[in-house]
Amino acid sequence: MNSFTKDVLAGMKILQLQCSEKQKNKILKLYPMAKFDSSTTKSIELLPAKVKEDLFNLIIRRKSLDIIKEFLKIQGDNNDPKIHHSS
Repeated sequence: MNSFTKDVLAGMKILQLQCSEKQKNKILKLYPMAKFDSSTTKSIELLPAKVKEDLFNLIIRRKSLDIIKEFLKIQGDNNDPKIHHSS
C-alpha cells in the first residue's frame, strides 16, 4: 500500500486517484457539497467521510488506485430508481 501513497505536508500521506473530466463531473453531480479546486490542488474536495471510506475500501479490495469507474458504477446502481431494494 505504501507504493500507492504520496507524501504531503508534515508526513501526511494521500492516495491520489485519477479520473477523467466526465468522471469528475459525475462525482460532483452525485455529491453537490463537494468542490473541485481548479486553482491549486486540482482535486475534488469536501467529499463526505462515507464516500472517502467507500473509495478507500475499494482500493484495498482491488489493490489498485484505478477504481473510479467501478465506484461510479456502484453509486449509479445504488441511486437507480429502477432498482428495488427489498426490506
